[in-house]
Amino acid sequence: MADIAKRLRAERARHEREAALSIRALKLDLSRATGDVASCAGCAVGKESPRGIFAGGDCCSSPTAGLFDDVEVAALAQAGTRPRDLVAPRGVHAGCAFRGERGCTLEVEHRPTVCVRYACDGLRRELHRAGRLDHVEGLAVKLHRAVDEFAAARERRLELALIYGE
Repeated sequence: MADIAKRLRAERARHEREAALSIRALKLDLSRATGDVASCAGCAVGKESPRGIFAGGDCCSSPTAGLFDDVEVAALAQAGTRPRDLVAPRGVHAGCAFRGERGCTLEVEHRPTVCVRYACDGLRRELHRAGRLDHVEGLAVKLHRAVDEFAAARERRLELALIYGE
């Protein structure tokens, strides 16, 4: 019985890790598909502090705690993110603790999912003009589904741990 329980735990953990690695890969794919865009360079100009402290990234001025919820932190950890990967800018930041003068200090794979898949109207228009919007939106949907799959697997593991005291 102990061997079976051990194998079950390993399978649950493996499924969660696979889902987290899928999230990581999709973040990178989505970032590459979005590419370099002009619309994110000046969208915060003229906004109230802290949003307007730096020119770009108005959407990046959200409070950090709301971006890193329990599911997000679990997915990042399962995909290999370590505390040393979460480097905040030196000096002033605006909104999110990782938004500095030169943008986000986190590598794409270490960013919260919403930060990678969010597209404001200006960015959507730019991607549409470049002929990339459909592809980017398709990847964003896949990423959203991968997060849902991870969250469901995590929830099942936590429920079983409560039931069976694992």
